[in-house]
Amino acid sequence: MKENELKNFVDSTLSYFQNATGEAATMGIPFVKTAADDIYSEFTGIIGISGERKGAIYVTCGEGLLTDLAKIVTGIKDNIDPALVRDMAGELANTISGNATKAFGRNFNISVPVIFEGKPKSINLKIEPPCFVIPTTWRGHKLHVAVGITD
Repeated sequence: MKENELKNFVDSTLSYFQNATGEAATMGIPFVKTAADDIYSEFTGIIGISGERKGAIYVTCGEGLLTDLAKIVTGIKDNIDPALVRDMAGELANTISGNATKAFGRNFNISVPVIFEGKPKSINLKIEPPCFVIPTTWRGHKLHVAVGITD
């Protein structure tokens, strides 16, 4: 994966928060994930990639971020349904992936999101190294967007 391709995911992540919430997110320094990196959080939305390229994209973040996001997106102020919070993990992964993949052309296909609840020790997605991680912060909440795509 080339640097300019990774930039598509950075831009998509930052644009999502600005457009969906009217509030900017900030990005940390992207890095190549190693087995020792503990980036996983309470909810993880995973998107599989097929077509000319293979791999996966996943977004992992905490319940607080998803709850705040659900309140803004839905307009519901109190009593956010836990199922809606969980669904926001998939929606977040799907939107970031979908917007970023426009740069890859029509032979770049994304799957429907798979959502994991609970902090895993690791996720084995059969992604060929390297897997790039984009650390992001929104409203003090942290999330990580991980991108592993082969040519």
